[in-house]
Amino acid sequence: MLASFSSLFTRHLSLLRQRRGFSLVEVVIAVGIFALAVTALLALLPSLARQSSDSADSLTAQRLPDAIRVELRRLAISGGFDALANAIPVMSAPLQDGLALVATRDGARLHSLAYLPPAEAEQIPSAAQYFLVELWRFNQPPLSYDPAGATLALHARVSWPYRNPGSAAPTPLADRQQITFTVSLTR
Repeated sequence: MLASFSSLFTRHLSLLRQRRGFSLVEVVIAVGIFALAVTALLALLPSLARQSSDSADSLTAQRLPDAIRVELRRLAISGGFDALANAIPVMSAPLQDGLALVATRDGARLHSLAYLPPAEAEQIPSAAQYFLVELWRFNQPPLSYDPAGATLALHARVSWPYRNPGSAAPTPLADRQQITFTVSLTR
């Protein structure tokens, strides 16, 4: 029994000595598979980076309602609540020419463009205006504005990118992403 085990072991060792490495065909196939995998990953990187950027912008746009309320409170304190309500156009189809606010890409700064804008030193430069927020009053009760009431309900549309870096003109609305929501302000 020990002799048969020894002969099997010797035969196995001789087979191992005959085959010391991979054949050239095996190496070429492995390198080809690796090259295809790397090429596929590199081809996916630009679209994955764009999707990541789009997701970050969408999340920032969804966080803007609080900043919008803060800016609306500033405008209401500066010019009066009723004056602010009257400066915001009533909704009509198609939605256009709403009260415009702009925000930076990170959403940290937001201000009115034309109606009581902040001091020039505090304004967002054109190159940094990434989000455009447009506001409209509702035209039908119970959400329409009542001067005797305590709230101002608004329809908000946030679109981006409003201005691309290096571009003098705003991006056309059809080329922007957008979300809409309702925001309210109380006296």
